[in-house]
Amino acid sequence: MLRATCTIALALAAAFAAPAHSQAPTMRAEFTTSQDGNREVVIDGRLWTCSGNACTAPGDDARPAIACRKLARKLGPVARFATPQAELNAAGLATCNQDQK
Repeated sequence: MLRATCTIALALAAAFAAPAHSQAPTMRAEFTTSQDGNREVVIDGRLWTCSGNACTAPGDDARPAIACRKLARKLGPVARFATPQAELNAAGLATCNQDQK
């Protein structure tokens, strides 16, 4: 009986813990134009995976405006930039795009 109870408890714990591990925080940038096919870009050691008009990267950045600006320089104007913590507003996007390619 104790063994069955422990087995059920472990199964329930695993079921509730799994979603937390599968949803790692990511950053997302959406561009005004579509990117050239699927590609990967490394900026400051962070791997951005791009498809269509968007790129995503795992993790977060304490300075999202700077991360956005570096991405815009390399890939073009950014229409939306979001981190797990926040999204850049219009002023932040203007700064992000001020010297893009």
